[in-house]
Amino acid sequence: MSDLPPLFGEEHACETCRLAYRDLDVDRCLALVAESTTALAELLPSLGEAILRGRQRPEVWSPVEYACHVRDVLLTFAVRVHRGVVEDRPMLDPMYADWRAERFGYGATRLDVLLAELTAAAEGFADEVRAVPDDAWGRLVVRRSEEVRTVRWLVRQAAHECVHHLADVRAGLSSRPASGGGAPPSPGAS
Repeated sequence: MSDLPPLFGEEHACETCRLAYRDLDVDRCLALVAESTTALAELLPSLGEAILRGRQRPEVWSPVEYACHVRDVLLTFAVRVHRGVVEDRPMLDPMYADWRAERFGYGATRLDVLLAELTAAAEGFADEVRAVPDDAWGRLVVRRSEEVRTVRWLVRQAAHECVHHLADVRAGLSSRPASGGGAPPSPGAS
């Protein structure tokens, strides 16, 4: 696991999307998840197949791959939140985001299926977060011994992933010249 990028800290502030975890309460996080996934679901069908599925560089995901990653973040983090509430300091599996994209063929995912799954993942994540008891937000989860995080952090991190990757998709689209060149930022780690 030493090649895993480190998780952001409890007080992370993203310079790119301007989110500061300390400023994000649970309701704001849920609103950000809903807004971001809705925006992705509205944006993706407006793209042609070449843009939707095309990588501008091999190491940079396509819009459909980013959307698949957001779906999987929400599914994974719903499970992580649940485990953080019902287990004592559970050890979390890493997401292995790039491996998932390759192994599960994100780039070939049918758009209608993805959009339904993205909506279901956002709703399921929100339902799980709303079920967290008031006294459980400070419960701890662990990915590596030096990466101990709270249940509250899990919710903030999931919201950040949604916002950040929507911005990645938009940046990739805006950086494309009319001929389809240019390059968006590379995908982040989860």
